[in-house]
Amino acid sequence: MCASLGRAQNQPFPKKAFAGTWEHEQSHHNLVLIIKFEKGKNYATVVDVGTGEAPAFQLKAQMQGNELLINPETHVNDLYIRLSVKNNKLLFKTQIAIWGRNGKPLPPKKDGYTVRIYKKVK
Repeated sequence: MCASLGRAQNQPFPKKAFAGTWEHEQSHHNLVLIIKFEKGKNYATVVDVGTGEAPAFQLKAQMQGNELLINPETHVNDLYIRLSVKNNKLLFKTQIAIWGRNGKPLPPKKDGYTVRIYKKVK
């Protein structure tokens, strides 16, 4: 069993599984995310297009295990965001950050995430 665990940890990050355009269907509109990887960079660029009514914004996601993580930043993003791919679907998990007195976010709760499921369109 230890040998199989060691092999799993040595596998490269699954960039191809994440890269592309993803869409979440809602009753009156769809939400769109674009995930890109630049050669030589150790992060992904996540472009939240949303419905297209407002300007898109970009966040940098760090690769950790088989997930992309976006931590909250003051005046930029008030969410903990975890992205994972399962059965060709993107699981977009978010949790509102609670800020401490020191101006830093408190750690997220493991069971406090809201999940949206995106389908790959490109």
